[in-house]
Amino acid sequence: MWVHYPIMFLILLMCSLWLLTTALRISAFKRKRVSASDIQFVHKNNFEKTTTLAGNSYDNQFQQSTLFIVLLCLLHQQHIEGHFWFLVSTFFVVARYWHCFEHIVCRNLLMRTIAFALASSCLFIAWFAYLYINIMGKV
Repeated sequence: MWVHYPIMFLILLMCSLWLLTTALRISAFKRKRVSASDIQFVHKNNFEKTTTLAGNSYDNQFQQSTLFIVLLCLLHQQHIEGHFWFLVSTFFVVARYWHCFEHIVCRNLLMRTIAFALASSCLFIAWFAYLYINIMGKV
């Protein structure tokens, strides 16, 4: 079913960010730029900027992406599908990747905000459409 693809890409993004953050922290520890205590208690002010941004981006994935995955699971469970859902899912996933790229690599606040707004709009529209279908379907 189509919902497996956006879920797979979101999980791939989460795992990639987790691995990137882990690798950056291990590298910083090996170069003695951070202490074990900094890592243990997540003293982000002692990390290099890229390490902090990667960690923050990873943390962000447990907000919007989780809500979207829950929605996709509900759509799958109720056998709801169509071009609308595929398009909104595609835009959401692309916006989340774009947001991560802007967050970690480019650090352009305006572009990151646009990516966040696009993902937020997709999330809101999708949840609104899902609730509307369920409320109107039971009337």
